[in-house]
Amino acid sequence: MAMVIGEVSIMLRLAAPFRFLVRLQVATLPCAICVLSILACNGEPTLETSWDGAVRDSVGIQIVENFGTPLWPQGPEWKFTEVMRIGALDGPPEYQFGRIEGIQVLSDGRIVIVDAMAYNVRYFSPDGAHVRTVGRKGEGPGELGDGGHMLLRGPGDTVLVGDGGAGRVHVLAPDGTYLETFSRLPKDGYTGGYWRGHNPTGRITSLHRPLYGSDGTLPDTMDILLERDVHGGIVDTLARVPSRLVLNRDHDGVFRRYYNANWWHSAWGDEFLIARTDRYRFNIHGPDGRLKRIVSMLRQPAALTDDDRSIFLSRWDQVAREAGAPAERWQQFRSRITFADAYPPFAWFSMGPGGTLLVQRVWPVRDLDEEGRKEFTLDQQYVAPGSSEWDVFDQEGRYLGAVTIPGSEYLATLPLFTFFEDTPTGTWYLYSVVADELGVQYIVGWLVEGRIPGDAVSPTT
Repeated sequence: MAMVIGEVSIMLRLAAPFRFLVRLQVATLPCAICVLSILACNGEPTLETSWDGAVRDSVGIQIVENFGTPLWPQGPEWKFTEVMRIGALDGPPEYQFGRIEGIQVLSDGRIVIVDAMAYNVRYFSPDGAHVRTVGRKGEGPGELGDGGHMLLRGPGDTVLVGDGGAGRVHVLAPDGTYLETFSRLPKDGYTGGYWRGHNPTGRITSLHRPLYGSDGTLPDTMDILLERDVHGGIVDTLARVPSRLVLNRDHDGVFRRYYNANWWHSAWGDEFLIARTDRYRFNIHGPDGRLKRIVSMLRQPAALTDDDRSIFLSRWDQVAREAGAPAERWQQFRSRITFADAYPPFAWFSMGPGGTLLVQRVWPVRDLDEEGRKEFTLDQQYVAPGSSEWDVFDQEGRYLGAVTIPGSEYLATLPLFTFFEDTPTGTWYLYSVVADELGVQYIVGWLVEGRIPGDAVSPTT
């Protein structure tokens, strides 16, 4: 059922998962500023403030409004302790990474990555030992070409590897055996879109916008959000949303505009979540596609200042000089670079431990150091640089507080990390891709300690 949404050499190898759970002790706070409450945190009592949010019903849709005061006085208080690192500057090639563009963790704890520079997919055991490498550069079945490479976990630990340049997806069995290849295009008249996946349901969603017709007109003003199966087949049309081409149609003739509105989405267990980047609001839909909850936060977005604009334009001047662009021609392009009055209210979102919603805060370019100002991307006009600070909401949409996630900040590409629960013990781990000062990439496993909301589907984003 489609819903129409309007303005709406291994450096260190330690066994993981560890079979224990570490809990932080919560300090008692003065009764004048908090009340004792039982939260779904493995049945343990915790302290919370008087929540300043509001929950109301609107035609069967739950509206959860947050005004900025965290439910937990000190925030989620998550601690991340490194317990494993895979990677090497020199050593066996299977431990050397060129450019990791996707990471997933299977139900048995195996770690899977796709390396766009090596054109392959690698499997590692839960303790970090290399198990298997599949794929190579090429245009045949199971081979990878140039372009973006996504990595999703499908039903039953199948792995979907996106070959962006070729507009196709390869399907691998849980052991890495090649199964099939299908086109990313849903049908004629739409782009290949971007895909998101989630375990344990294996639900896969993809968002596609219409292509311009031969006469230069747009045949449809709505993008489509689809549910897909592991073979690429369309299971259902989940939603239709105003196309980003329509959202930004007032900017025709603009070479770059920072920052345009866009739609982000993610499968969310049996549900799915969709949000527009120009507002701090998240729409959660049920398995049938019906909107069931809207979670919002009252937060003023950071202003996009003259300092920010100057940094952007200086970077573009540098690009023009390096490309040897004629001065007159470049000034024409420069005049077509425009800016919004403010940054987007958030950079990205993801699913965290215990079914939490994690919303990444924006990192204004004026706050970057000199090196960072040389690295942030100029191509992405839909998503601003993201910091390592994330707002955390529980399953009901209530704001818990902020947390710093190691290795999650980004300047040029979206962050690569995923949370994994060792179900027998209830222990949570974070696996992220980090780079050292030489730019060498590593896969790092972190033990997550602290207060985790009640049990929920194990996320893979």
